[in-house]
Amino acid sequence: MKRKPIKIIPLLILLLYLPVHLSALPQDLEVFTDFEDISGEGEFFIGEEPNRVKIVGFTVETLEDPALLHSGTKAITLGPGQEGVIVSERGIDEIQFYAAETTGAGRIEPRGNFPFEGLIFPSTLADNGIVDGLPTNINPGANPTLQSFVADSDMFLDSSDFDFLDGIKELKIKNVSGKFSLDDLGFTITRRPSNNTVFTTFEEFSVGAGIIEPLIVGASPNSATFDGGSILAGASEDPTRSGQVSYGIFNGESFTVTFETPAFEIDVFAAAIILSGDTDPDGSIEVYDTNDNLLATFSDLESAGGLGALLKPRQTTINAVELGAPGGISKLIVKDNPNVNTARSRTVFDDFGFTPIGAPGTGSEGPPPADAPSITTQPASQEVQSGASTSLSVEASGDDHTFQWFTGNSGDTASPIAGATGSSFTTSALTASSNFWVQITNAGGSTNSDTAVITVAAPSVPLVLDGSGDIAGENIQHPNGNVFDQILLTGESIQLQARPNQITRVSFMDETEDIVQVEFSGTGTFTVTLDPATFLPPAVPPRYNQSVEYVTGKPSVVIDGADSSTFFSIFTVGSINAVNQALFPEGQVYDAQADITLVEVINSTGMGGMQLSNTVFSGNTGKVGVDARGVPIGVRLTIGDIDADGDAVPHLLFGEGSFTIPAGNPGLRITGGDLLQTNAASIVVAESGSTTTGFETLITQNNFKSDNTPQPTQSINATFANEDGDVITVEVDEITIE
Repeated sequence: MKRKPIKIIPLLILLLYLPVHLSALPQDLEVFTDFEDISGEGEFFIGEEPNRVKIVGFTVETLEDPALLHSGTKAITLGPGQEGVIVSERGIDEIQFYAAETTGAGRIEPRGNFPFEGLIFPSTLADNGIVDGLPTNINPGANPTLQSFVADSDMFLDSSDFDFLDGIKELKIKNVSGKFSLDDLGFTITRRPSNNTVFTTFEEFSVGAGIIEPLIVGASPNSATFDGGSILAGASEDPTRSGQVSYGIFNGESFTVTFETPAFEIDVFAAAIILSGDTDPDGSIEVYDTNDNLLATFSDLESAGGLGALLKPRQTTINAVELGAPGGISKLIVKDNPNVNTARSRTVFDDFGFTPIGAPGTGSEGPPPADAPSITTQPASQEVQSGASTSLSVEASGDDHTFQWFTGNSGDTASPIAGATGSSFTTSALTASSNFWVQITNAGGSTNSDTAVITVAAPSVPLVLDGSGDIAGENIQHPNGNVFDQILLTGESIQLQARPNQITRVSFMDETEDIVQVEFSGTGTFTVTLDPATFLPPAVPPRYNQSVEYVTGKPSVVIDGADSSTFFSIFTVGSINAVNQALFPEGQVYDAQADITLVEVINSTGMGGMQLSNTVFSGNTGKVGVDARGVPIGVRLTIGDIDADGDAVPHLLFGEGSFTIPAGNPGLRITGGDLLQTNAASIVVAESGSTTTGFETLITQNNFKSDNTPQPTQSINATFANEDGDVITVEVDEITIE
């Protein structure tokens, strides 16, 4: 092969050429440096791994004249008689540099890439490709040495000119006299497309048994992820691959390479190999476009047989345009033949490189946008309920945008949201108010959106959980400072709960046509059930000046899941407690006490208190009164009276240690009744097997009905027992409150 000569250019022509020497560089040179980042003396590297070049033995010189005809302000220099070496960590296909000297001649000795690493300079090739005759007509004239730097740009060496099939491994440069310098340097790695921007030998991956997934090649957004496969320690030092670590699959397995940015061109070194037997494993590579269409299958991977055979991967270059994929290649699936008649076949990747769609020089990049993105629709602020998520979106003019959402205020990039890289974004469940914004980027720059303020409202608590009822009013402010939600019972039963720091009130009429209010606050639920035998549909209350319709019936109440924050009361609407006194016709007589069958407390750890002084309990079957067995009542309980008839069993049953919190009028109090039972039954005050009551003293006192009718203090005339019928003596105290 004919060797490319080194030309000696007349000074006048050289001076005319040099100001544009950068544009004269071959377009396929991958690395170009003007040594700007070099300081010191000795060894230094050019380019990014694995494409770097190591330069040994030069001195760094600073060129201070800004009018000099070179690209940088630094050069690497050899003194008279000195030698310097440029060593490539991979074979170089071609190299171009700018060289100059003051006097004398020089010598360049290129050496090829060699079959076995460790034999860097084999004597058999020591004289191969020696280039004599550095230019002798380059002279700085009257200017001080290296203050006016004139460089010859025609130092262009190609490995094919020297029959270096695997590229140039080393350039040894010898200076005979004077001072010899290199200014700019460019080179192309051999056996790879010049525009592949990512190339790896897997050297950085640890070697271990088992599958490693995923492996990521390149830097985002140009990364490719390998899913499946194993890291293998290479057994060969064959020159057709550069690394000592490979990525492989065995016995019919496959792995996938997915490109985060679609690839324009891919360059792989892959091979199928059998370590025993003589069957061709015939590994294959399937290529898919961005719509997941299979574009092509490469199944002619070279194989090598015999135990311990050297791995000789074959290069395969895959171009998206040639395969009819203008949108690029989205993934590769590498397969090992599942029909191999051996247990020790494998298909491996050695080196891997790719060019993303839009990379310079590929013809796929298109014109960059002139301006940064312009936002046409900002992400909107909004209010959500606690525990809910919400969606935010942004719209911008133009194409080819990338998005990144952040928490915090617009412009604060300290808290990017992982995975939130689209024009829309759904938050996680929010329990506190938060701010979000998005940064939109294209080739013209980045634009920050406004801040979207997401306000988290108080948790929404449904009032009616089951049964029939209408919400007549919410968040009603009472003159006493309480806030309540008003429910009208419309059927025989309803289950309710209270919102935080509010009271739920349900209304109906009892059998004596009094309007009854049942109020509940705190933790838990309560269920009001009207006796079907007494139930009447909604009607206007005949004893009140009111047009609202109420159902009628005799209720029982079950309180479920209460704790010390729970408070409960039952009363009738009367002149003593009503805000609107116009409700009551003049001369109207009221029973003025709510007629109830039973209040039962279940599944509860306690209650703060119950106010039932405007309530009487009666019934002729089942339990009558209050059954809060095992549940301590923290402050007090007031009850109007209890009267059981027929086979009904009266109850005043509580948990041990009830009524223990100091408060005004604490304990268990009977207001206006004597507890004498029509059926002469004893009142159950202790559970089966126990004679311990939940209260120390049973107190009786005076009171007023809801129509302001006084009720004097009465003596207790009841007897008491446990559930087994064992008689229990109860201490009684009578008081009158003035």
